[in-house]
Amino acid sequence: MTSTQSTAPQFDAIVIGAGVNGLYTLYRLRELGLSVRTLEAGAGVGGTWYWNRYPGARLDSESYSYGYFFSEEIQQEWSWSEEFAGQPELERYFNFVADRLQLRPDIELNTRVASAHYDAETASWTLRTTDGRTFTARFVVFATGILSRPLFPEITGLDEFSGAYHHTALWPHEPVELAGKRVAVIGTGASGVQLIPSIADQVEHLTVFQRTPNWCAPSNNFHFSAERVADLKSRWREIRDTCRETPGGFIHSPRDESALDVSADERQALYEKLWNATGLALSHSNFRDLLTNREANDTVSSFIAEKIRTRVHNPDVADQLIPKDHGFAMKRPPLETNYYEAYNRDNVELISLDKEPIVRATEQGLETTRRNLDFDVIILATGFHAGTGPMLKVDITGEDGAALQDYWADGPRTLLGVLVVGFPNMFIVSGPQGGTAGNIPRFGELQANWIVECVRHMKERGYQKIEATPEAEEAWVEHAIGTVEKTLLSQANSWYFGSNVPGKKRAFQLYAGSQSTYRSRLDEAAREYQDFKFTSE
Repeated sequence: MTSTQSTAPQFDAIVIGAGVNGLYTLYRLRELGLSVRTLEAGAGVGGTWYWNRYPGARLDSESYSYGYFFSEEIQQEWSWSEEFAGQPELERYFNFVADRLQLRPDIELNTRVASAHYDAETASWTLRTTDGRTFTARFVVFATGILSRPLFPEITGLDEFSGAYHHTALWPHEPVELAGKRVAVIGTGASGVQLIPSIADQVEHLTVFQRTPNWCAPSNNFHFSAERVADLKSRWREIRDTCRETPGGFIHSPRDESALDVSADERQALYEKLWNATGLALSHSNFRDLLTNREANDTVSSFIAEKIRTRVHNPDVADQLIPKDHGFAMKRPPLETNYYEAYNRDNVELISLDKEPIVRATEQGLETTRRNLDFDVIILATGFHAGTGPMLKVDITGEDGAALQDYWADGPRTLLGVLVVGFPNMFIVSGPQGGTAGNIPRFGELQANWIVECVRHMKERGYQKIEATPEAEEAWVEHAIGTVEKTLLSQANSWYFGSNVPGKKRAFQLYAGSQSTYRSRLDEAAREYQDFKFTSE
């Protein structure tokens, strides 16, 4: 053992990240009687819901389907206030959970991990933080998620801008003064779609720079009555069981029939019904072939395009807001509230970047190929370096000093989305090839449970380390890729493939199979553990 390791805090397991999945993983590992420490870069818990505090930030999963189901006490003691909780309520929820489960003593806040290196001699991991501290542990669990590393656009001269600029994923804790300001928003993904209508009536002028439009569905959010809260509490097990059985982990489930097997009137009636339902009903309670048959997809895409034309008064602006490069749900559709109506305001202008690219930032604002525009505030709603991005921000080396950055150069390679060949005792929760475009906590729960049972298995048999076999990993990579190749998702350029990151090789970052299939694969792997190599102490 090195002198550094001998003086470093030593734990059985270290969890990186105190978001929705990190908190749950910490709780479950502690149940095994392990010494566990969670390292969190933020000054508070909540992960996504600590960092993303921009105006309008809220869930697109129904609140009661997103929260924790493992504890009846949490279910009964916490009351959601609306169908889709906003960021402040979600941050309060995770702080409530951290206090209710007494997790805080095992969480180190303001602690960003810079490197994680495996030591084969001691079969342990050494983690170093950006402030120079060192931690060691037998196991390390990356609960850094798939959407936690902000992506900044390549705009020359942005630091020369005399006003303020902010990324939606790193929004300041102190209030950002936007009232009466000239504001630019770059990006119309999920964050931009939530932000734009939330600030349009406050600012003097809002200029929206759009690279590609998204198909958006109305959230139809509403505040809960006391009766609604009581009903949800009484039915929490029913809701839990529904979320465990649906393909995406939501309360929504696809219909059995094809969109092409019913009449045009029947299709229209269903689309109207789903348009007026909550959340992701339009994408997840629709016809079964929405994402496998382009002709079927065209029917719902045409329906939404007509809705956009109805809601946006200027036909030219409406046309700019209708996607031409992909059909509905081929990218995860943002949920919106009065998004399209925002463009009817006299103080809101939409600029398509394909027609008028940004050349550079100036001291006064932004220069495009056509003009100079003055702004007081620039908001970067430019999304994330998704999938592999959060983990690759950390210098991770496995056996023989192999770098994860090199191993994943052509895209993620994992076994079940939880282990990586050459990186023993390193687990992942809700990361590449295990993270989902569905209800993230529901899949993360499956992964955390599997990891805990695997560690239990190792403790009972005196195993020192676990490794994935190359053959099993290759089979999983082929399966994960296969889940998307069978769908229309493969035809879209989206963050699912890292297409939004300049220079990143196109590779599917997630798992697109159903929740039941994924659960079956995890269960199968846990029965015999044939896909793993164990080493005894």
